[in-house]
Amino acid sequence: MATAPTIQLRGLRVKEMTALTQEAKRLGMTPERYLRQLVQEDLALDRKVQTTSLAEIMGPPSPVDEAEFDRIVDLARTRYHRLTNRKR
Repeated sequence: MATAPTIQLRGLRVKEMTALTQEAKRLGMTPERYLRQLVQEDLALDRKVQTTSLAEIMGPPSPVDEAEFDRIVDLARTRYHRLTNRKR
């Protein structure tokens, strides 16, 4: 059975690693799972940007269900906390 590839992350300051660990814990995840989720979301967003036309982006918004709205709010909250923790 093949093992999954691993990546070592270097260059994070202690404050950044602490913030990462705390955010993962707040979300009920391990730091590894949290980082995996961030990478997967970023790659999915990049794929969407590459395949979405400007007309689709500028078109009328589609309705958002409650689960998607919750995900968007959680993501915005995570990014906000990451930015405000960086400034301290």
